[in-house]
Amino acid sequence: MIEIKVVWHKIPDTDCTLAAIIFADFLNRKKIYSAKPYIQWKLNKETEYLLDLLKIETPEIADSFPAWTKVALVDHNEDFQTLTNIKELEVEFIVDHHKIDFASSAPLNIRIEPICSTCSILYKMYLEAWFEIDKKIGTMMLAWILSDSLLFKSATTTKVDVEIAEKLKEITGISDLEAFAMPMFDAKSDLWDMDPIDLIKYDYKEFDFSWTKAWIWTLETTNPNYALGRKEEILKAMQTIKNNDKLDFIFLSIVDIIWEKNISIVLDWADSKVASEVFDAEVKDNLIDLKRRLSRKKQVIPDLTEYFLNK
Repeated sequence: MIEIKVVWHKIPDTDCTLAAIIFADFLNRKKIYSAKPYIQWKLNKETEYLLDLLKIETPEIADSFPAWTKVALVDHNEDFQTLTNIKELEVEFIVDHHKIDFASSAPLNIRIEPICSTCSILYKMYLEAWFEIDKKIGTMMLAWILSDSLLFKSATTTKVDVEIAEKLKEITGISDLEAFAMPMFDAKSDLWDMDPIDLIKYDYKEFDFSWTKAWIWTLETTNPNYALGRKEEILKAMQTIKNNDKLDFIFLSIVDIIWEKNISIVLDWADSKVASEVFDAEVKDNLIDLKRRLSRKKQVIPDLTEYFLNK
């Protein structure tokens, strides 16, 4: 048996967590692999809710493995998002739905498609391999699609994701998707006891825009007033992170899942200048209204990338 570690990106969300668990199951069904999923940081509350609901044990935490360990990367492929010693490891698989930013000295198995959820890719892989999708795996897949697509409200949602969700409704017997998704979103929004530094790191991505190092963070919530009410704490934490990590730009989007709008927190004058020029909106009291820009990947990052590359 070939031992392989299945890992997801540094700050685990529901999509990447369930992807690793499902892909480990997929590899184990091939009978030639002994696959095990790992996380690199503690889980968010939405994922904890789902694992508890499905009675799935939380995977072990690991941010590195011994040299030459075989690994599979799911829901990411960037070096800064993955294991600290990734250059010493043997990457056997990548399953993802983001742009490619990975260099390899040896051939490997890559499956990347421009759809909303990595789970939709895995659904197709199960069908292609003639593997049965049981109720537990199907429920994880469905939860994953609903979380990543914000119940199909996100601009990243594709026709394929919606069609697969319909198929998964039949497998799982879950007919009311909104009733299934709302407790997940409520769990994701339960951040009352979270330290502001952890709150900022809840779902951040690091980017290098042509010599500009940036953190872009998104908080998807059914209760945006919670984060907005802690704005001063968050601003202090943003300043600490910007100084410690030597960032040029930091930007935090609070996405209201219910009303489908984005109010973002901007730290200082320099970041405010960038945000107002990029999004053609005024920054007032460290806040900027991005209206229905719900997707970081499709509606925030492309405009920032174009701005910084053309500076």
